Amino acid sequence: MPLTDTWLRTRLRAAPVAALALAALVMATAFLAAALPRAVDRYEDRSLRQAVTDAAPRDRGVSLSDDYDTSGDPAGENKLAPGTLDDVERNFRGLLRPPLRIAPENVVQGVRSGAEAEVPDPELPRTSDHAPGADLVAQAGLADHVKVVSGALPRPEPAGSAALAFDGVVTEKTARVLHLKVGQTVHLMKFGANPLSVTISGIVAPRDPAAGYWTMDDDMLAPLVSYPPHLPIDPPHTYWHFTVLIDPTAARSIPLLGTGASMYWHHPLQTARLTAHDVPALRAEIAALGNGPLATQLATSTGSSSLHAVAGVSAVLDSFADDRAASQPLVLIAAFGVGTTALAVLLMAAGLAADRRRGEISLLRSRGGSLRGIFRRLVTETAAAAVPAGAAGTVLALLVLPTGRSAAALALGALVTAAGTLAMPLRATLAVRRPRPAEREDLVALRPSRRRLVLELTVTVLVAAAVAALRRRGTADGADPFLAAAPVLVAVAAALVLLRLYPLPLRRLARPAARLRGAVTHLGLARAGRASSGGQLPLLALLVALTVASFGGSVLAGISHARDQAAAAAVGADARVDSIYPLDAELPAQVAKVPGVGDVAAVRIEPHAANQDIQLNFDLLIVDDPAVYARITRSTGLPAFPADALGAGVAAGSHGPLPAVVSPRIADLLGGGTKPVETGVGVSDIRPAATLEATPAVGDGDFVIISGRQLHAQHPRLAAFPQYGGPTLLLAGTAHGQHIDAAALRKVAAGGSSPATVQLRSDKRAELSDSPLQRGARNLYLAAVTAGAGYSVLALLLSLMAAAPGRLALLARLRTLGMPQRQSRRLVLLEMLPQVLLAAVGGVLVGLAVVPLLGPGIDLHALTFGSSVRTQTQPPSSGVGLRADPWSLALPSAGLLLLACVVLLGQAWVSGRRRESTELRAGDRTT
Repeated sequence: MPLTDTWLRTRLRAAPVAALALAALVMATAFLAAALPRAVDRYEDRSLRQAVTDAAPRDRGVSLSDDYDTSGDPAGENKLAPGTLDDVERNFRGLLRPPLRIAPENVVQGVRSGAEAEVPDPELPRTSDHAPGADLVAQAGLADHVKVVSGALPRPEPAGSAALAFDGVVTEKTARVLHLKVGQTVHLMKFGANPLSVTISGIVAPRDPAAGYWTMDDDMLAPLVSYPPHLPIDPPHTYWHFTVLIDPTAARSIPLLGTGASMYWHHPLQTARLTAHDVPALRAEIAALGNGPLATQLATSTGSSSLHAVAGVSAVLDSFADDRAASQPLVLIAAFGVGTTALAVLLMAAGLAADRRRGEISLLRSRGGSLRGIFRRLVTETAAAAVPAGAAGTVLALLVLPTGRSAAALALGALVTAAGTLAMPLRATLAVRRPRPAEREDLVALRPSRRRLVLELTVTVLVAAAVAALRRRGTADGADPFLAAAPVLVAVAAALVLLRLYPLPLRRLARPAARLRGAVTHLGLARAGRASSGGQLPLLALLVALTVASFGGSVLAGISHARDQAAAAAVGADARVDSIYPLDAELPAQVAKVPGVGDVAAVRIEPHAANQDIQLNFDLLIVDDPAVYARITRSTGLPAFPADALGAGVAAGSHGPLPAVVSPRIADLLGGGTKPVETGVGVSDIRPAATLEATPAVGDGDFVIISGRQLHAQHPRLAAFPQYGGPTLLLAGTAHGQHIDAAALRKVAAGGSSPATVQLRSDKRAELSDSPLQRGARNLYLAAVTAGAGYSVLALLLSLMAAAPGRLALLARLRTLGMPQRQSRRLVLLEMLPQVLLAAVGGVLVGLAVVPLLGPGIDLHALTFGSSVRTQTQPPSSGVGLRADPWSLALPSAGLLLLACVVLLGQAWVSGRRRESTELRAGDRTT
C-alpha cells in the first residue's frame, strides 16, 4: 500500500486541475441525482397539503355521524350526553393507525337538531311571509372558541329529565340581523307537543372565524337566506335561517322538537404530516373505516350500529392520485433524459482522461504492470477525487431539500459516485489489455465491428418495442420506466443512424471541393468526413438533450392548445352573455358599445326533446345575423360556420323550408329531406344545407342552426314580441388590438330586466391553469431540461477539447506553410461545424418525429384538465395531444451552433497567438 499512496500523491500533485475537474463534475452530478427524488417528494407533498387545505372544511378529514331516533327508548337520551360523545371519540382514536393522523386540537364534536325548527315569534324580522327557521347546536368547547360581547354563556343544565326551557347564545352577526338581544326568548317548534323556549343569555363573537369550529356548517357564523320547498310555478318565498348555540348538557332537550338529533365528530387531518407516498396507505385506512374491519370494530366498541364514518377527504385524495399518476410520466421522461446525458458526459470525461494518459498507461503495461494493478492504482486515484465529491453532493442535496425519505437519494448519489470512480479506470485498463501498434485516432473504420452492429440492432429492437408499447398501452396506467424511456431511446437510435450516415455526404462534397482554388475547403471537409471515432458520445448527449427539450415543449404546447380549445368551446366567443329568458331588445347594442367589444352575435337557443320527426335531443339556434356569427366562429378557432349555406337575406327562406346548418347526427336523421320544427314564433320546415361538427353557442350536443331573419319573415306576427323571438344569448368578439372591459360588460348585463350570466374566455382559460401538482411537475421538468442543456454544453466542450491538441498542431503546421489567420478560422469551422450541425439538425428532426411516433400513446387529458374536483370545464373528446413547438425545437439547436462557433473561433485565435514551437515539440503524439 505505500507504493499506492506514493502513486496517489504523485498523481494528484502532477495533475491537480484534472482531479478538481473530476470532483466538480461528480459533485454536481451526484447533487442533481440525489436532488431529483427529493424534489419530487417535496412538490408532491406540498401539493397534497395545499389540496387538503384548500378543500371545503368537511373535506379535510374524516367525520363520524350518528342519529338519535325519538321513537326509541327514552333512556337513549344518554347517547346525547357529553360523556357519551367523549367515549365515542376515545374509541375512534384508539383505532387510528399511521398514516391516518388527525389534529386533536381541531376536532369538532357536538349535537345538532335533526331538522330545522320554525320560530314563529312575530318580533323577528322576515324576508317574506315565511317564518324564520333555526337549528339548535350543542357543540363542545364553546367557551374556548368565543369571546362574550354581552351577557354570559349558557348555564349547564342540571341532571334530570329534558327541559323545555334553557339558555342559548347567538353570534354577533346573527343578533344584528335578527334584532336579538340578551334576555330575549325565542320559541322553536316542529313536531313536538310543546315549543322549546330558548333565552338568549349572551351574544358572542368567534375568536377565530376561520377555525373548523365555525366553518364545518355554513350557518354557524351568520344567518342565511333560505328557500322553502315550492312548486316550479310558484314564486319562492325566502326566510331567515339561524343557529342557536346551547350548552352540551342541554342537548338532551333537542329531541323534544320531534325531529331527532344528529351527533357528529369532525376530525381534520394533520396536513403538516401528510406525504404523497402515504396516499395509498391512507386511502386504504379510510376505506377500512368506511366499510371494512375498522368500521366493524368501531360499531362494536361504541355499541352503536348506526355510527358511521364519512371521509370527505377521500375525494381530495382520489383527485390528487389521478393528477399524480398523470404527471409522473413527464417527470420520468425528464429524469431519463438528463440521466442519459449526464452519463454520456461522465463517460466522455473518462474517455478524454484515459486518452490523454494512454502513453503513460501503455508504458506501465509494457514494463510488466498487471491489469489488476493498473486498475487498482487508477481507481485509487479517481476515488480520491470522486468519492468525497460524490458524498458532498449527496449530503448537499439532503440538506438543501429536506424530506422524510432518503433511500432513493442515497442510492442515486452512490451510483453517480461509482460511475465517476470506475469509468476512467475501466476505459484505460481495457484499452491496454492487449498490446497493439499505435493507430491514427481520426479515422472511421470502413466496416464497423460486429459488436457495434449487434449493439445497434439491440438498440433498434428496444426502440421499436418501446414505441409500439407506448402507442398500444399509452400512459394512462401510470408511470412505466420502459415507456418513459421511449423518447430517449428514439434519440439514441437516431444518433446511431446519423453516425452511420454523416461521413458519406461530406466525403462526396470533398471530391468536387478538391478542384476548387485553395485547399482550405477540401481539407476541412476531408477532415470532417473522417471525424474521430470518439464522436458517438457527444452526438448522443446532444441528441438526447435536444429530444427531451423538444418533447417537453411538445407536451406543454399540446396542453396549452387543448386548454385554449376547451375555453373557446365552453364560452363560444371572447365573451358570452347568457340567460334562460329573452334578453332586452336593446342589450345587443349596449354590449357592442362596451370598450373592447367588436362583433356581437345575437342567438336564441330553444332546447328540443326527441320527437317523431327528429328522434334526438337537440338545440335549435336561431341566429340573427349569420355573417357576424361566422366571423365570431372563425375567431374562436372552431370549425368555420358556413354562413352562405343559409342563403343571403330574408328571401332565401321566406317561402318553403328554411335552410339549416345541422350537426352530423341530425344530418343522418334528416337524410336530405325536410322536417317540421316548432319554434317560439311558429312551426317551420327545415332542410339540411350544410353539416358542422361543432358551433360556439352550444357544447357537444346536437344542434340545428337557422337564420332568425328568415324565420321571422315566415312568422311576422309573433316575431314582433321579444318574449317569443328575442335572443337568449349574446356572443361578443374582441375588437382588433383591444381587450374587453369585463367590469363594464357585467355592469351592462346586470342592468337588463332578465337575469344574465357573463362568461369571458380569458376567465375560463385562467380556470384551466396548472394545479399545484401539475405546476410542480412542470417546474421540475423545466429544471431537468435546463440541467440536460448544461450537460449537453459540457459534452460539446469536451468533444472540442478532445480534438483540440491535434487541431492546434495542424494549424501550427499550416502556419509554417504560410496559411493566414482568416483561412485558419475557415478551416476550423469547416472541420468541426458539420458534427455540431448534424446534432442540431438531428435534434430538430427527432423532435419532429417524436410527435407522430409517440403522440398516439401519450394521454394528456388528465395532465391538461386535472380531475373534476378542481375544474368543472368539460374537456374536449379530441384534439388533446402532442404539438410541435417551434421555439423548443429551434432555440436549443441554434444555441449549440452559436456556442460551437464561439469556442472554435476562440481556439483559432489562441492558436494564432502561440508560437509554432509551442505546438510542434519533438516527441508529441500528432494526428
